[in-house]
Amino acid sequence: MTTVAVVMAMVSGCAESSRTDEDYRRKAANTAETAASAVSTARLAVEAAGKGRLTGPYASVLLGEAETDLLAAQGTFESRQPPGEAADAVRDRLGTLLDDAADVLAKVRIGARRDEVRELAEHTGELREAAERLEGFEEEMSS
Repeated sequence: MTTVAVVMAMVSGCAESSRTDEDYRRKAANTAETAASAVSTARLAVEAAGKGRLTGPYASVLLGEAETDLLAAQGTFESRQPPGEAADAVRDRLGTLLDDAADVLAKVRIGARRDEVRELAEHTGELREAAERLEGFEEEMSS
C-alpha cells in the first residue's frame, strides 16, 4: 500500500458524518477552500518554473505535495454520507470540480517529473481557472 493510500484510508476513516444539509454545505465549502489552496500553490510553482526559478526536482516535489493535499481533501469529503437530495447535488458539483483540479495537478506533476519544467507555465491558465471555480463554489456554499 502506498503512503498516499495509507493517508487516504486514515483520513477518510476519521471523517465526521453530516446530519444536515447545512453542515454538509459547510464541509463542502471547507473542502473547496483546501483544494483551491493546493491548486493555487501549484499555479505559483508553475509560474516560477516557467521563469526558470525552480529546478525540476523541486517543482516535482512541490507539485506532488499539492496533488496529495487535494486528493486527501477529496477523499475525506467523498467519504461523507450526503444527508439528503440537496446534499447529493452539492456532492456531484464539488466532485466534478475536484476531479477537474486533480487532472490538471496530475498533468503538471507528470510534466515536472519528466523534466519539462519550462513547459509547466503553459498550464497556468488551467490552474487559475480550477482555483477560481473552487473558490466560487466555496463562496456559494458559505453564504
